[in-house]
Amino acid sequence: MKVSEMLRRGAILVPLDAPDLERALTSSFRAVSGVSDEVAENLASDLVRGTSGEICHVHERVVVALAESDAVEDVCAVIGVSPVGFTVDEIDVVSVVGGAETGTGGAPQDAPGPEALLVLMTPRRLAAFRDQMLPTLKRFFQEEERVAPILNARSSTDLMRIGAFMDLDPHRSLLVEDMVEPIQYRVYPDTPYSEVVDLMVRRELQAVPVVGEDYEFLGVITTGNAMDELVSQARAESGGGHADALEERTAREVMTRTVMCVSEDQSLIEAASIMVNRDVEQLPVIRDGEMVGFLTRGEVLRWLFSGASFKQKDSGTSSKQEE
Repeated sequence: MKVSEMLRRGAILVPLDAPDLERALTSSFRAVSGVSDEVAENLASDLVRGTSGEICHVHERVVVALAESDAVEDVCAVIGVSPVGFTVDEIDVVSVVGGAETGTGGAPQDAPGPEALLVLMTPRRLAAFRDQMLPTLKRFFQEEERVAPILNARSSTDLMRIGAFMDLDPHRSLLVEDMVEPIQYRVYPDTPYSEVVDLMVRRELQAVPVVGEDYEFLGVITTGNAMDELVSQARAESGGGHADALEERTAREVMTRTVMCVSEDQSLIEAASIMVNRDVEQLPVIRDGEMVGFLTRGEVLRWLFSGASFKQKDSGTSSKQEE
């Protein structure tokens, strides 16, 4: 769902006239259809005090607030631009924004100026919503050339003309790095195979990467590799043969060397297509030749299901309006 679609259910507040973050949030929530003044005040208060929702500085002058409420039926957004910025009591800064370097909930105290507030509301579980939205928004607002037009907007029309922002689809723009499961364990080529299997069993690992001295990715040992090796040994022993003891084999001898990998900056859509086409449970994720984690089917499925949920909600809303 694009930002422009979310804003249709919310509002554009330019200028946003509020002296502090809590009142800026209250004004934003009030702009959403179906949200009463009381609900707006409670949501803003809870956010600022850190008792619900989440507030995040995605840029020195851009604050994103996420809130969950059954007062809305679909995902909606409100964006406001304050010409002079807004502040929050210093005592609340750590709990609200995690001690952001600005030292305030708004513009830096020694450099007041325009500040933008983007409020996103969802009727669904906030944790999943946050995972779908924040990574892309953080990346977007890291680029100054994208922030400047928003901060310089002097009317809702100005904001609506910013195509890069209005066409942004946070969910569909996720990258592999947003869903990667970091590596917790690595083994080396000379690691005894028995130790590798023991590690996989004890830690319930589906795969273990094999790395070199500089942590470069060499291959992977999966549960499939482990099963093949154990079954081969069992067959040899039952046939009266003398299979090599597991401890005499090394990770190098049994690892899979040719492995389809993806990079952190590949789109999640592209990675999902690879998983489907190759029929694999997980893909190693590489950064500068070093493996940093796995992308699993479970994570991709969660993302795809979230996208389907958005579409189902939209379809339901459209049907209701047509009636």
